[in-house]
Amino acid sequence: MMTLLKYDFRRSWNTLLAGLVILIIVQLGLMIFLSGVTANVLGIMAYVGAGVAIYVKTIKTYAANIRSYNRRLIPVTGLSHVLSPIIFGTICGLGLLLIGFLHAYLYITMKLGLDLSAYIGVNISVAEIWSTLFFAGWIVLFMTIMIFFSISVAGTFRWKTGPWIGIVTFIVLINLLSWLENVIFSGKFSPNDLFQFTEESTGISFSANGVIWADGRWGTTVFEMALAALLVWGIIYMNTKKVEV
Repeated sequence: MMTLLKYDFRRSWNTLLAGLVILIIVQLGLMIFLSGVTANVLGIMAYVGAGVAIYVKTIKTYAANIRSYNRRLIPVTGLSHVLSPIIFGTICGLGLLLIGFLHAYLYITMKLGLDLSAYIGVNISVAEIWSTLFFAGWIVLFMTIMIFFSISVAGTFRWKTGPWIGIVTFIVLINLLSWLENVIFSGKFSPNDLFQFTEESTGISFSANGVIWADGRWGTTVFEMALAALLVWGIIYMNTKKVEV
């Protein structure tokens, strides 16, 4: 799998560097020519845009890899072809988060001259922070697996309607999952119940409502993990037996 991962980074290295340079130029431009709320909002939007671009790149990497004849010649398991683009996107996403946190820290402590702990009041335990991060990461991972499955379904059709079949498959998966979870677990909670931000005169307060794993949330997550494992098995089967290069 490391061979596949190295290939993915080598192929996308120039694109990643170009994106990083553009992001730095945009942030410097906002810092020099704008100030206040406008600069902060545009700066956050730039990071969000970069994150979306990384996610799209991850999806495109998988879509290209399953039809690559050269990658089929590498003696690795079918699971490696699924994990490689996921790890690629995870590393790039964590790198972007690290840059964003470093930028925020320097902006708050150096430009604003404020103490970080005083600027952001955190009314949340370490366990809740980790569970929140795990929950958010699992949502992204599960969504990625469903997209990969839909792409593999589309790849089994040689007709031009293949991409449309993949889109229909994804829509059916989303609605089927929602229906099953509503039937089995009486509906999923709203993301608005997970945490909330409160702006105060002294800064921004972040607090959790303590509903992450309450009321059977573990059951929902375990159900999704089982479904994800089934989808991964289907992906490996289709990539090995059905998808034509």
